[in-house]
Amino acid sequence: MNRPGVDRPVDRIGSGQPVDIQQAGPVTTCTLNRPETGNKLDATMLDALAGGITRARDADARVLVLRAAGPDFCLGRQGPQLDAPPTPAVLNAEFARVQGVNELVEDFPGITVSAVHGRVFGAGASLAGRCDLVLAAASARLAFPEVPNGIAPTVVASYFVHRIGRTALLDLLLTGREVDASEAQRLGLVSRVVDDVGVDQTVAILAGDLARYDPDVVRAITSFIDVAATVSPRTAVRLGVAELVNQMVDKSSSQERPAASPFEQTRGGHP
Repeated sequence: MNRPGVDRPVDRIGSGQPVDIQQAGPVTTCTLNRPETGNKLDATMLDALAGGITRARDADARVLVLRAAGPDFCLGRQGPQLDAPPTPAVLNAEFARVQGVNELVEDFPGITVSAVHGRVFGAGASLAGRCDLVLAAASARLAFPEVPNGIAPTVVASYFVHRIGRTALLDLLLTGREVDASEAQRLGLVSRVVDDVGVDQTVAILAGDLARYDPDVVRAITSFIDVAATVSPRTAVRLGVAELVNQMVDKSSSQERPAASPFEQTRGGHP
């Protein structure tokens, strides 16, 4: 049995560029490809990554994988090299670029998977954490070193406070300490820890398996989880029942599907 992304021929776009893009059937893999810089997210890298994710979305890829070449996944953000202090306009443009990529990952209509290894710092950890699934090599180490270096990472904090809570997040931000993959998993930063030598194969098999799922079902559950996290438990249950009824009626009847539940437009603008 062929698994998309494992046994299918691979088309490669931009090999040798800041981001190496591989298309294997319904699986697109974007590899951060500047190991000499620690794969820091500068403007060139971010623009290339945005282009790769956009192409994957436009090609109706069912799975998007983010990974990196070299010893580290990503050492964080690389600010612009300027001859003078940056202006608010320059800084706003820079952070708009960062957030634009983050939102492309969050809004991707399929399943997103990040495979991290080595050091995963700051904006790199934030990028990986936007994915639906985060697989970490056992030797991976995650950190948010901004506060000890004189910067309050408010953009990172705005996202992760909803993921791991105030107490755990403040411990990471105020100390800047590195956590290993096992602790990152306990905190909710990582979905699964994998032996270092098996990361690539595990991700390839997982992506191939995920790509076989009904994309409408995938969109339904990922969108529901996103919305359920923002409403009361009772409201979430009611929305869940409405969606489950819709699915069951749809599967048992050839008639037009009943009115969509209110969360179906939350990812990628697709019904």
